[in-house]
Amino acid sequence: MLMNAPAILNEILQALKDLYEKGEEHIIYINKLPLTEEDRIAILDTLGEGQVRIRLDSKTQPAEWRETGINGVWIGVFFDRDNKPILETIEITIFPRLASSQEEDIEESIKLLEERLKVLFQREP
Repeated sequence: MLMNAPAILNEILQALKDLYEKGEEHIIYINKLPLTEEDRIAILDTLGEGQVRIRLDSKTQPAEWRETGINGVWIGVFFDRDNKPILETIEITIFPRLASSQEEDIEESIKLLEERLKVLFQREP
């Protein structure tokens, strides 16, 4: 029985319009909503399957995003250390924010690359 799928799909549609018109991103925490199995199937079937999959391999909190057949709509799943899903999202965005490089990671990468270049140039005659 469909209970909340139509409302969620309409929320996604409005969020997609807001992303296009205003550049506003939106996240729906789907595992926090009372969804029936039929709701989940209807949402996934309506959104379809896209071509892009992103995997964040982290020992503490691995995550995966996959773009749906609707550009700009991503399904995100965050896992615990035992690889069990702990958070599921639908993100309406150009690219999932948590999958992109974080500022502190870039800062650390600058230092790492500088060190590697020092070692590389010290070897050259």
